[in-house]
Amino acid sequence: MKKKMLDLLAKKKAIIDRMKQADTASDQAAFEAAQADLAPVDAEIARVQAILDAEAAVPAEPAAQPQQPNAPPAQGAANGEPVNSRECMHAFADCIRAQARGNRQMFDASADVLRRAMAAENAGAMTEGVDADGGLLVPQDIQTRINELRRSLVPLADLFAVENVSYLSGSRVVDTAPNKGFTKISEMDDIPQDDKPAFRKIAYKVEDYALILPVSNDLLRDTDEALLAYISRWLAKKQVITENNLLVAKLAALDTGAAAATETDVVKVLKTALNKTLNPAISATAHFVTNQDGFNALDQLVDGNSRPLLQPDPTGSTGKLLFGRGVTVVSNAVLATKTSKAPIYFGDFTQYATLFRRQPMEVASTDIGGKAWTTNSTEVRAITRLDCQVFDAAAATGVQLTLA
Repeated sequence: MKKKMLDLLAKKKAIIDRMKQADTASDQAAFEAAQADLAPVDAEIARVQAILDAEAAVPAEPAAQPQQPNAPPAQGAANGEPVNSRECMHAFADCIRAQARGNRQMFDASADVLRRAMAAENAGAMTEGVDADGGLLVPQDIQTRINELRRSLVPLADLFAVENVSYLSGSRVVDTAPNKGFTKISEMDDIPQDDKPAFRKIAYKVEDYALILPVSNDLLRDTDEALLAYISRWLAKKQVITENNLLVAKLAALDTGAAAATETDVVKVLKTALNKTLNPAISATAHFVTNQDGFNALDQLVDGNSRPLLQPDPTGSTGKLLFGRGVTVVSNAVLATKTSKAPIYFGDFTQYATLFRRQPMEVASTDIGGKAWTTNSTEVRAITRLDCQVFDAAAATGVQLTLA
């Protein structure tokens, strides 16, 4: 049954290659034909996977599981099957997809999870013998646990428009709002031609962002930790960081023409920008984004009655409001203070820019491709395809706050 699964995966890869070729050639008919061929293969994969899952749930006979004294139990010991690296690979891919895609379909439509057998230098591998690379997780006299250091990781994509696209490139048409009404005419006058609708095209082109992580098979077998689940969370965080980098670059474009402010006049400068720089419709739905330095300065502002200007957000347990608008704080490491000037951006970011995603992050792993076979490792590959484009530059603005 496992061989049948591998055959189905190879068949799926061939169909996906056809889809990619049709996509590159802009051959919609061929793309749709390949897409139609993919559906029954996915259904068969799901059926075979259900059988494999059912087999894994069958208890083993006690005599079939001899173990060395004091040896750590294999991950598959509970279901009576010895764990091999391929099963670790499947479980790992399943775990990461659940984290990154929000579902538990092991082989759900990742466009080319088996594309390109990629070689990687073994120097970057996680190995058992090096503490920083994972050696600390191998059971010793005292069991250890992975303690994830908590860091503030704010997904800025939650503030922006996000569009999932099916093609590597494309465009969107945006209209320019009219700024004048109809012309008054007298009876029997000729009706004059007036301004016409104006449109502009916003082009996008998604690019690949990827990494290879080699993991020692000895570490996979010997660790008593949920190492695969831990790495899945690690990859999900890297996805957020990658998207944040793209969005921060678009926010930085607002620095050109940003108003200057000091800690003594920042309230006046911010209110002027809200009331005059932004369109009233945009100002009404505006949101603030700043870094730790900017938030620290805002958090110390008080009104004439010594009441803080930053007020708790009644809709959230930790959020703050400034002038009745939400405030998002990101780390100085993400949004840097440059030359003692803290950035404060505000506006309706869903109108300002759009993040394009071509499929969610896809993860594949192998213990026979690349250098995995010769180095006794499992290579994990993660790929995400993204782009970000500004749609309405007037929908957001910025203030550069000079810190005392």
